[in-house]
Amino acid sequence: MNEYLSGFILGLVQGLTEFLPISSSGHLMLLESLGVGKPDLMTNLMLHLATLAAVIAVYRKRLLYLIRHPLDARVKMILIASIPTGIIAALVRYFTDQTANALPFCFILTSMILILPKIIKPKESALDNKTGLKSTIVGLAQGIACINGISRSGTTVTALRLCGVNAEESAEMSFLLSIPVIIASSAVEIITNTERTAVNGGVFLGMAVAFCVGIAAIKTFVAVLKKDKAAWFSIYTAILGIAAFFLIKGA
Repeated sequence: MNEYLSGFILGLVQGLTEFLPISSSGHLMLLESLGVGKPDLMTNLMLHLATLAAVIAVYRKRLLYLIRHPLDARVKMILIASIPTGIIAALVRYFTDQTANALPFCFILTSMILILPKIIKPKESALDNKTGLKSTIVGLAQGIACINGISRSGTTVTALRLCGVNAEESAEMSFLLSIPVIIASSAVEIITNTERTAVNGGVFLGMAVAFCVGIAAIKTFVAVLKKDKAAWFSIYTAILGIAAFFLIKGA
């Protein structure tokens, strides 16, 4: 496939799926198993950095506020949640062999996670109420989402909603929580991987697409959450899980 077409498709998928609750890692692995793009660390890394830039662009005012107010409950949650996330991410990285064969089950698990707030409706409480407990629960959920095919945004938003955090704050915290995860995982990959591949024009095109689409996806997901319609994404991930079973089997 032409490098620019491949870069455009990968950037489009990364931008949409990183923030919509449908798993970017799962989609990228599925595409790679079908011959769109290739298992390339540098390409995936650059695309993730582009979506990181999208988060920073959308939440730049909130980030500046948090930098000026380091004792804010959101800062505490990000710091505390990052600990269990980091531990689980390390275990997943070094003790599991993630293959495309598990994607159908992980996509379906994402569907189940997304409908939980519809089934369990806890009473809403302030974000700074029981911050330590909420942060730990969300950090564990985010760690589990390191498995390809399980949506990070969907899992963290669901965990926050089940902890009583309202829809809008859940979305914002989910995206803010992604910042240290993307930075840390990117740093680990750069340090531990000795294989370096050249970045071509297609990758830069993919980054631009991922950045622009990522901003749109963030705003779309926030709007969907405000209307309490996030469970609709479970239909897509369930169908994708079933389709992935046949696609991977036939690849």
